[in-house]
Amino acid sequence: MMNKFMKKHHKFLRKLIIVNMVIAILVCLDIILSQNYISITRYVYKSSEIKKGFKVVHLTDLHNYEFGLKNCRLLGKVKKEAPDVIFLTGDMLNEDETRTDILINLIEQLVRIAPVYASMGNHEINYMQCSGNENLITMMKRAGAVVLEKQYIDIEINSVKVRVGGIYGYVLGVKKEDNLEQLFMEKFQNTDRFKILLSHIPEGLLLWRSMEYWDVDVVFSGHVHGGQMRIPFIGGVYDPEEGYFPTYTKGMFECGNGKMVLSAGLGSSRGIPRINNLPELVVCVVEG
Repeated sequence: MMNKFMKKHHKFLRKLIIVNMVIAILVCLDIILSQNYISITRYVYKSSEIKKGFKVVHLTDLHNYEFGLKNCRLLGKVKKEAPDVIFLTGDMLNEDETRTDILINLIEQLVRIAPVYASMGNHEINYMQCSGNENLITMMKRAGAVVLEKQYIDIEINSVKVRVGGIYGYVLGVKKEDNLEQLFMEKFQNTDRFKILLSHIPEGLLLWRSMEYWDVDVVFSGHVHGGQMRIPFIGGVYDPEEGYFPTYTKGMFECGNGKMVLSAGLGSSRGIPRINNLPELVVCVVEG
């Protein structure tokens, strides 16, 4: 009787060990893929203002990561999409970074594919403040990017008249006293052109719904890393602004008269792995 019990007990332990080993292997595989495999998410933005469409590639939150030697795999994915324009929306390096060559080399290669427009993220802002290296924006411009920080530019993308603006911050609605963000937004929205805003932090515009106040057609944003770790059927786990189980982590969301394309980004802050959260390259087709 005891021998039968021991045999059953050993069989149960063996099965338990095998199950745990399989789970451990799957978790390790997922972590590896979540750092290295570049997924592509596609969106279509329809507007009656657009007669002839154009294609956007949106990259954000690279955090100085390299997908292959000198980001050859990332560049290959972008080139294959043949975009009309490329947007970078911040945190492309880390605030305590010792290297800028990864970002600068990436920009130099991207501009060979399509025009590059970039806005700042909290890591770029902190990098310039903490390191005393105020030349980062100049370096990005020399590499070929148009860097927009509380600035906008009127351009044509595939014959479509567009105003592209860039801003770092929460971009809240007007209060009793206007701040620099609000003054910029008032000038930015004052146009009949199709308005695209590059804004690293999504919470002010989307979660706190200031998009209902500002007249913007489409916003490209990042910052949230898709929630960093994603749980099946639940979504992202953490947002640095909203906390645990945030409302918005990735996707295309409608708010006010416009939409926000929120990317899960490509990398992560140092020491914090992505889990069940593939690096994301966003492709958005704007059409009539």
